[in-house]
Amino acid sequence: MFLVALNGFFVAAEFGLVKLRQTRVQSLATRHGMRGRLLAKVHGQLDAYLSACQLGITLASLGLGWIGEPAFAQLLMPLFSLIGVESEKLIHGISLFFAFSCISFLHIVVGELAPKSLAIREAEKISLWAATPLYGFYWAMYPAIWLLNTSANAVLKAAGLDTDHGHDSHYSTEELKLILRGRRANVASEIGSSTGAYSQDEWNTIAHSLDFSRMTVSDLMRPSHEMVCLRRDLPLRDNMQVVARHRFSRYPLFEDASGERVAGMIHLKDLLLARQAGSTLEDLSRYVRPVQYVKPDMPALELFRRFRKGAPHFALVGHKNEKPIGFLTLDNLLGALVGQIHDEFRQGDADWTRMDDGTLMGKGSLPVVSLERALGIDIDEGKAESVGGLVIQALNDLPGEGQRVEFEDFDVVVKKMKGPRIVLVRVYPKVFDDEGG
Repeated sequence: MFLVALNGFFVAAEFGLVKLRQTRVQSLATRHGMRGRLLAKVHGQLDAYLSACQLGITLASLGLGWIGEPAFAQLLMPLFSLIGVESEKLIHGISLFFAFSCISFLHIVVGELAPKSLAIREAEKISLWAATPLYGFYWAMYPAIWLLNTSANAVLKAAGLDTDHGHDSHYSTEELKLILRGRRANVASEIGSSTGAYSQDEWNTIAHSLDFSRMTVSDLMRPSHEMVCLRRDLPLRDNMQVVARHRFSRYPLFEDASGERVAGMIHLKDLLLARQAGSTLEDLSRYVRPVQYVKPDMPALELFRRFRKGAPHFALVGHKNEKPIGFLTLDNLLGALVGQIHDEFRQGDADWTRMDDGTLMGKGSLPVVSLERALGIDIDEGKAESVGGLVIQALNDLPGEGQRVEFEDFDVVVKKMKGPRIVLVRVYPKVFDDEGG
């Protein structure tokens, strides 16, 4: 039974260490003194101590096989004498059968299944309890463990595999979504409602945050032709009409109608202060602030960090001294994180308008990610950055008005074109097969 218990110890230690989260280890190290700090040291070298567990399990299993049959033979000898069995071959065969059956049962139930289940349920307690003896065993058997690990790495190298893999505990974005979705469903089913589970808004925010981490500026930018700007070559009255119509706080100031040269950014606060000071505001270039340019492949999270650190909440996408290809604001980034944000001036200005038949109407310039959010699906966009680009990519040509393009989960009908640009599209999720106009 000692060897069975020893096997169970190593199994419990192995599963407990694997189950234990790194964040909990740090907390245990703070709260449980020497044992906690020793556990942190063991968990910090997880691969090495898992090798120690495997060595302990192997030695205990070999020991069971080595002494099990003779031990059972001695236990059964009085019974053999009582029934008059004297044949050594028969005694050996019966002993071997009983030894194999009993040892296998004890080994599987007491030495494997029970410790494994206990360690999974009580990972913290088991890990704290096992850390000290496992630490001692590791150093006592260090030469053997080192030899075995070195030999295993040599085999991997001979097979052309990388041995310096570390402990890969990272989940992909999709895996994290599945875990969180499963957790939400489990909590809801346990208590009979969604109370206490993630609300739909909370789930959407978490999912959007995970998606946001892998997005680039080009995934979220709006095209330059949608940019509302002021012009240096226009009279003040015309520029103020633009401000009154759109009511933004910042505007890029273009040199002329071509949009090739951007003089800088105009902040309405500067104009109000200048007007209060008695300025006529005729020359807007006196109030320009520097405008930041970002590359299309910049991670969206990096731009968000810049905004948080105090950079102007407006960025042009492209290269300085060249015509910008798009723009991004803080509102665009926040919309990607928490959903579209409305204010008192743009209450109903949603990206997509949901029609009575369940279809969606929107601009062809909208980012693909906005359609993903509206449909609740993932779209393989390839190199396309907008819904219009997705259509052109699928056709490998410019579409005509009224043309329908089929995708796996939805169809797109081009409703309006302006030259080579797709202005308006209507999206038909696959559940809605009716074109309906």
